[in-house]
Amino acid sequence: MNEQIRESNRAVAKRLVDEVLNKGNMKVFDEIFADNYAMRNMPVPEIPGTKEGFRRLVIATRKAFPDVNVHIEDLVADDEFAVFHDKVEATSEGDFFGVPPNGKRLAWTEIHFLKIAGGKIVEHWSNFDQLGIMRQLGVIPSGN
Repeated sequence: MNEQIRESNRAVAKRLVDEVLNKGNMKVFDEIFADNYAMRNMPVPEIPGTKEGFRRLVIATRKAFPDVNVHIEDLVADDEFAVFHDKVEATSEGDFFGVPPNGKRLAWTEIHFLKIAGGKIVEHWSNFDQLGIMRQLGVIPSGN
């Protein structure tokens, strides 16, 4: 395993979280996402699985949750991939794909699987607690 590539892939994942997701820095977004980027699972039906689609998702999320804070809990990387588990906390202050804000503080977890080539994210799979988010937003009743 090439240690330099592994550390570079870790750094890309950290920049995604620290600069793009937490700060909304679209300049860094353009630096770390390949033009042919593919989001392999679509968390929102009306968002295409492209670089532009993910940009729209980041912007919409930051508008709905302007104080979003993504904290990496675990991060591993090899020569081709970076994988991280994170915890997200945010306050519902804006419309989120048709769901009105409720002013509540939300928390959920996510897992991201990034394929990285030449220092850029080329493919991305994610899994996050959509049910928990919808319950906290009041869209789905909390179950016992």
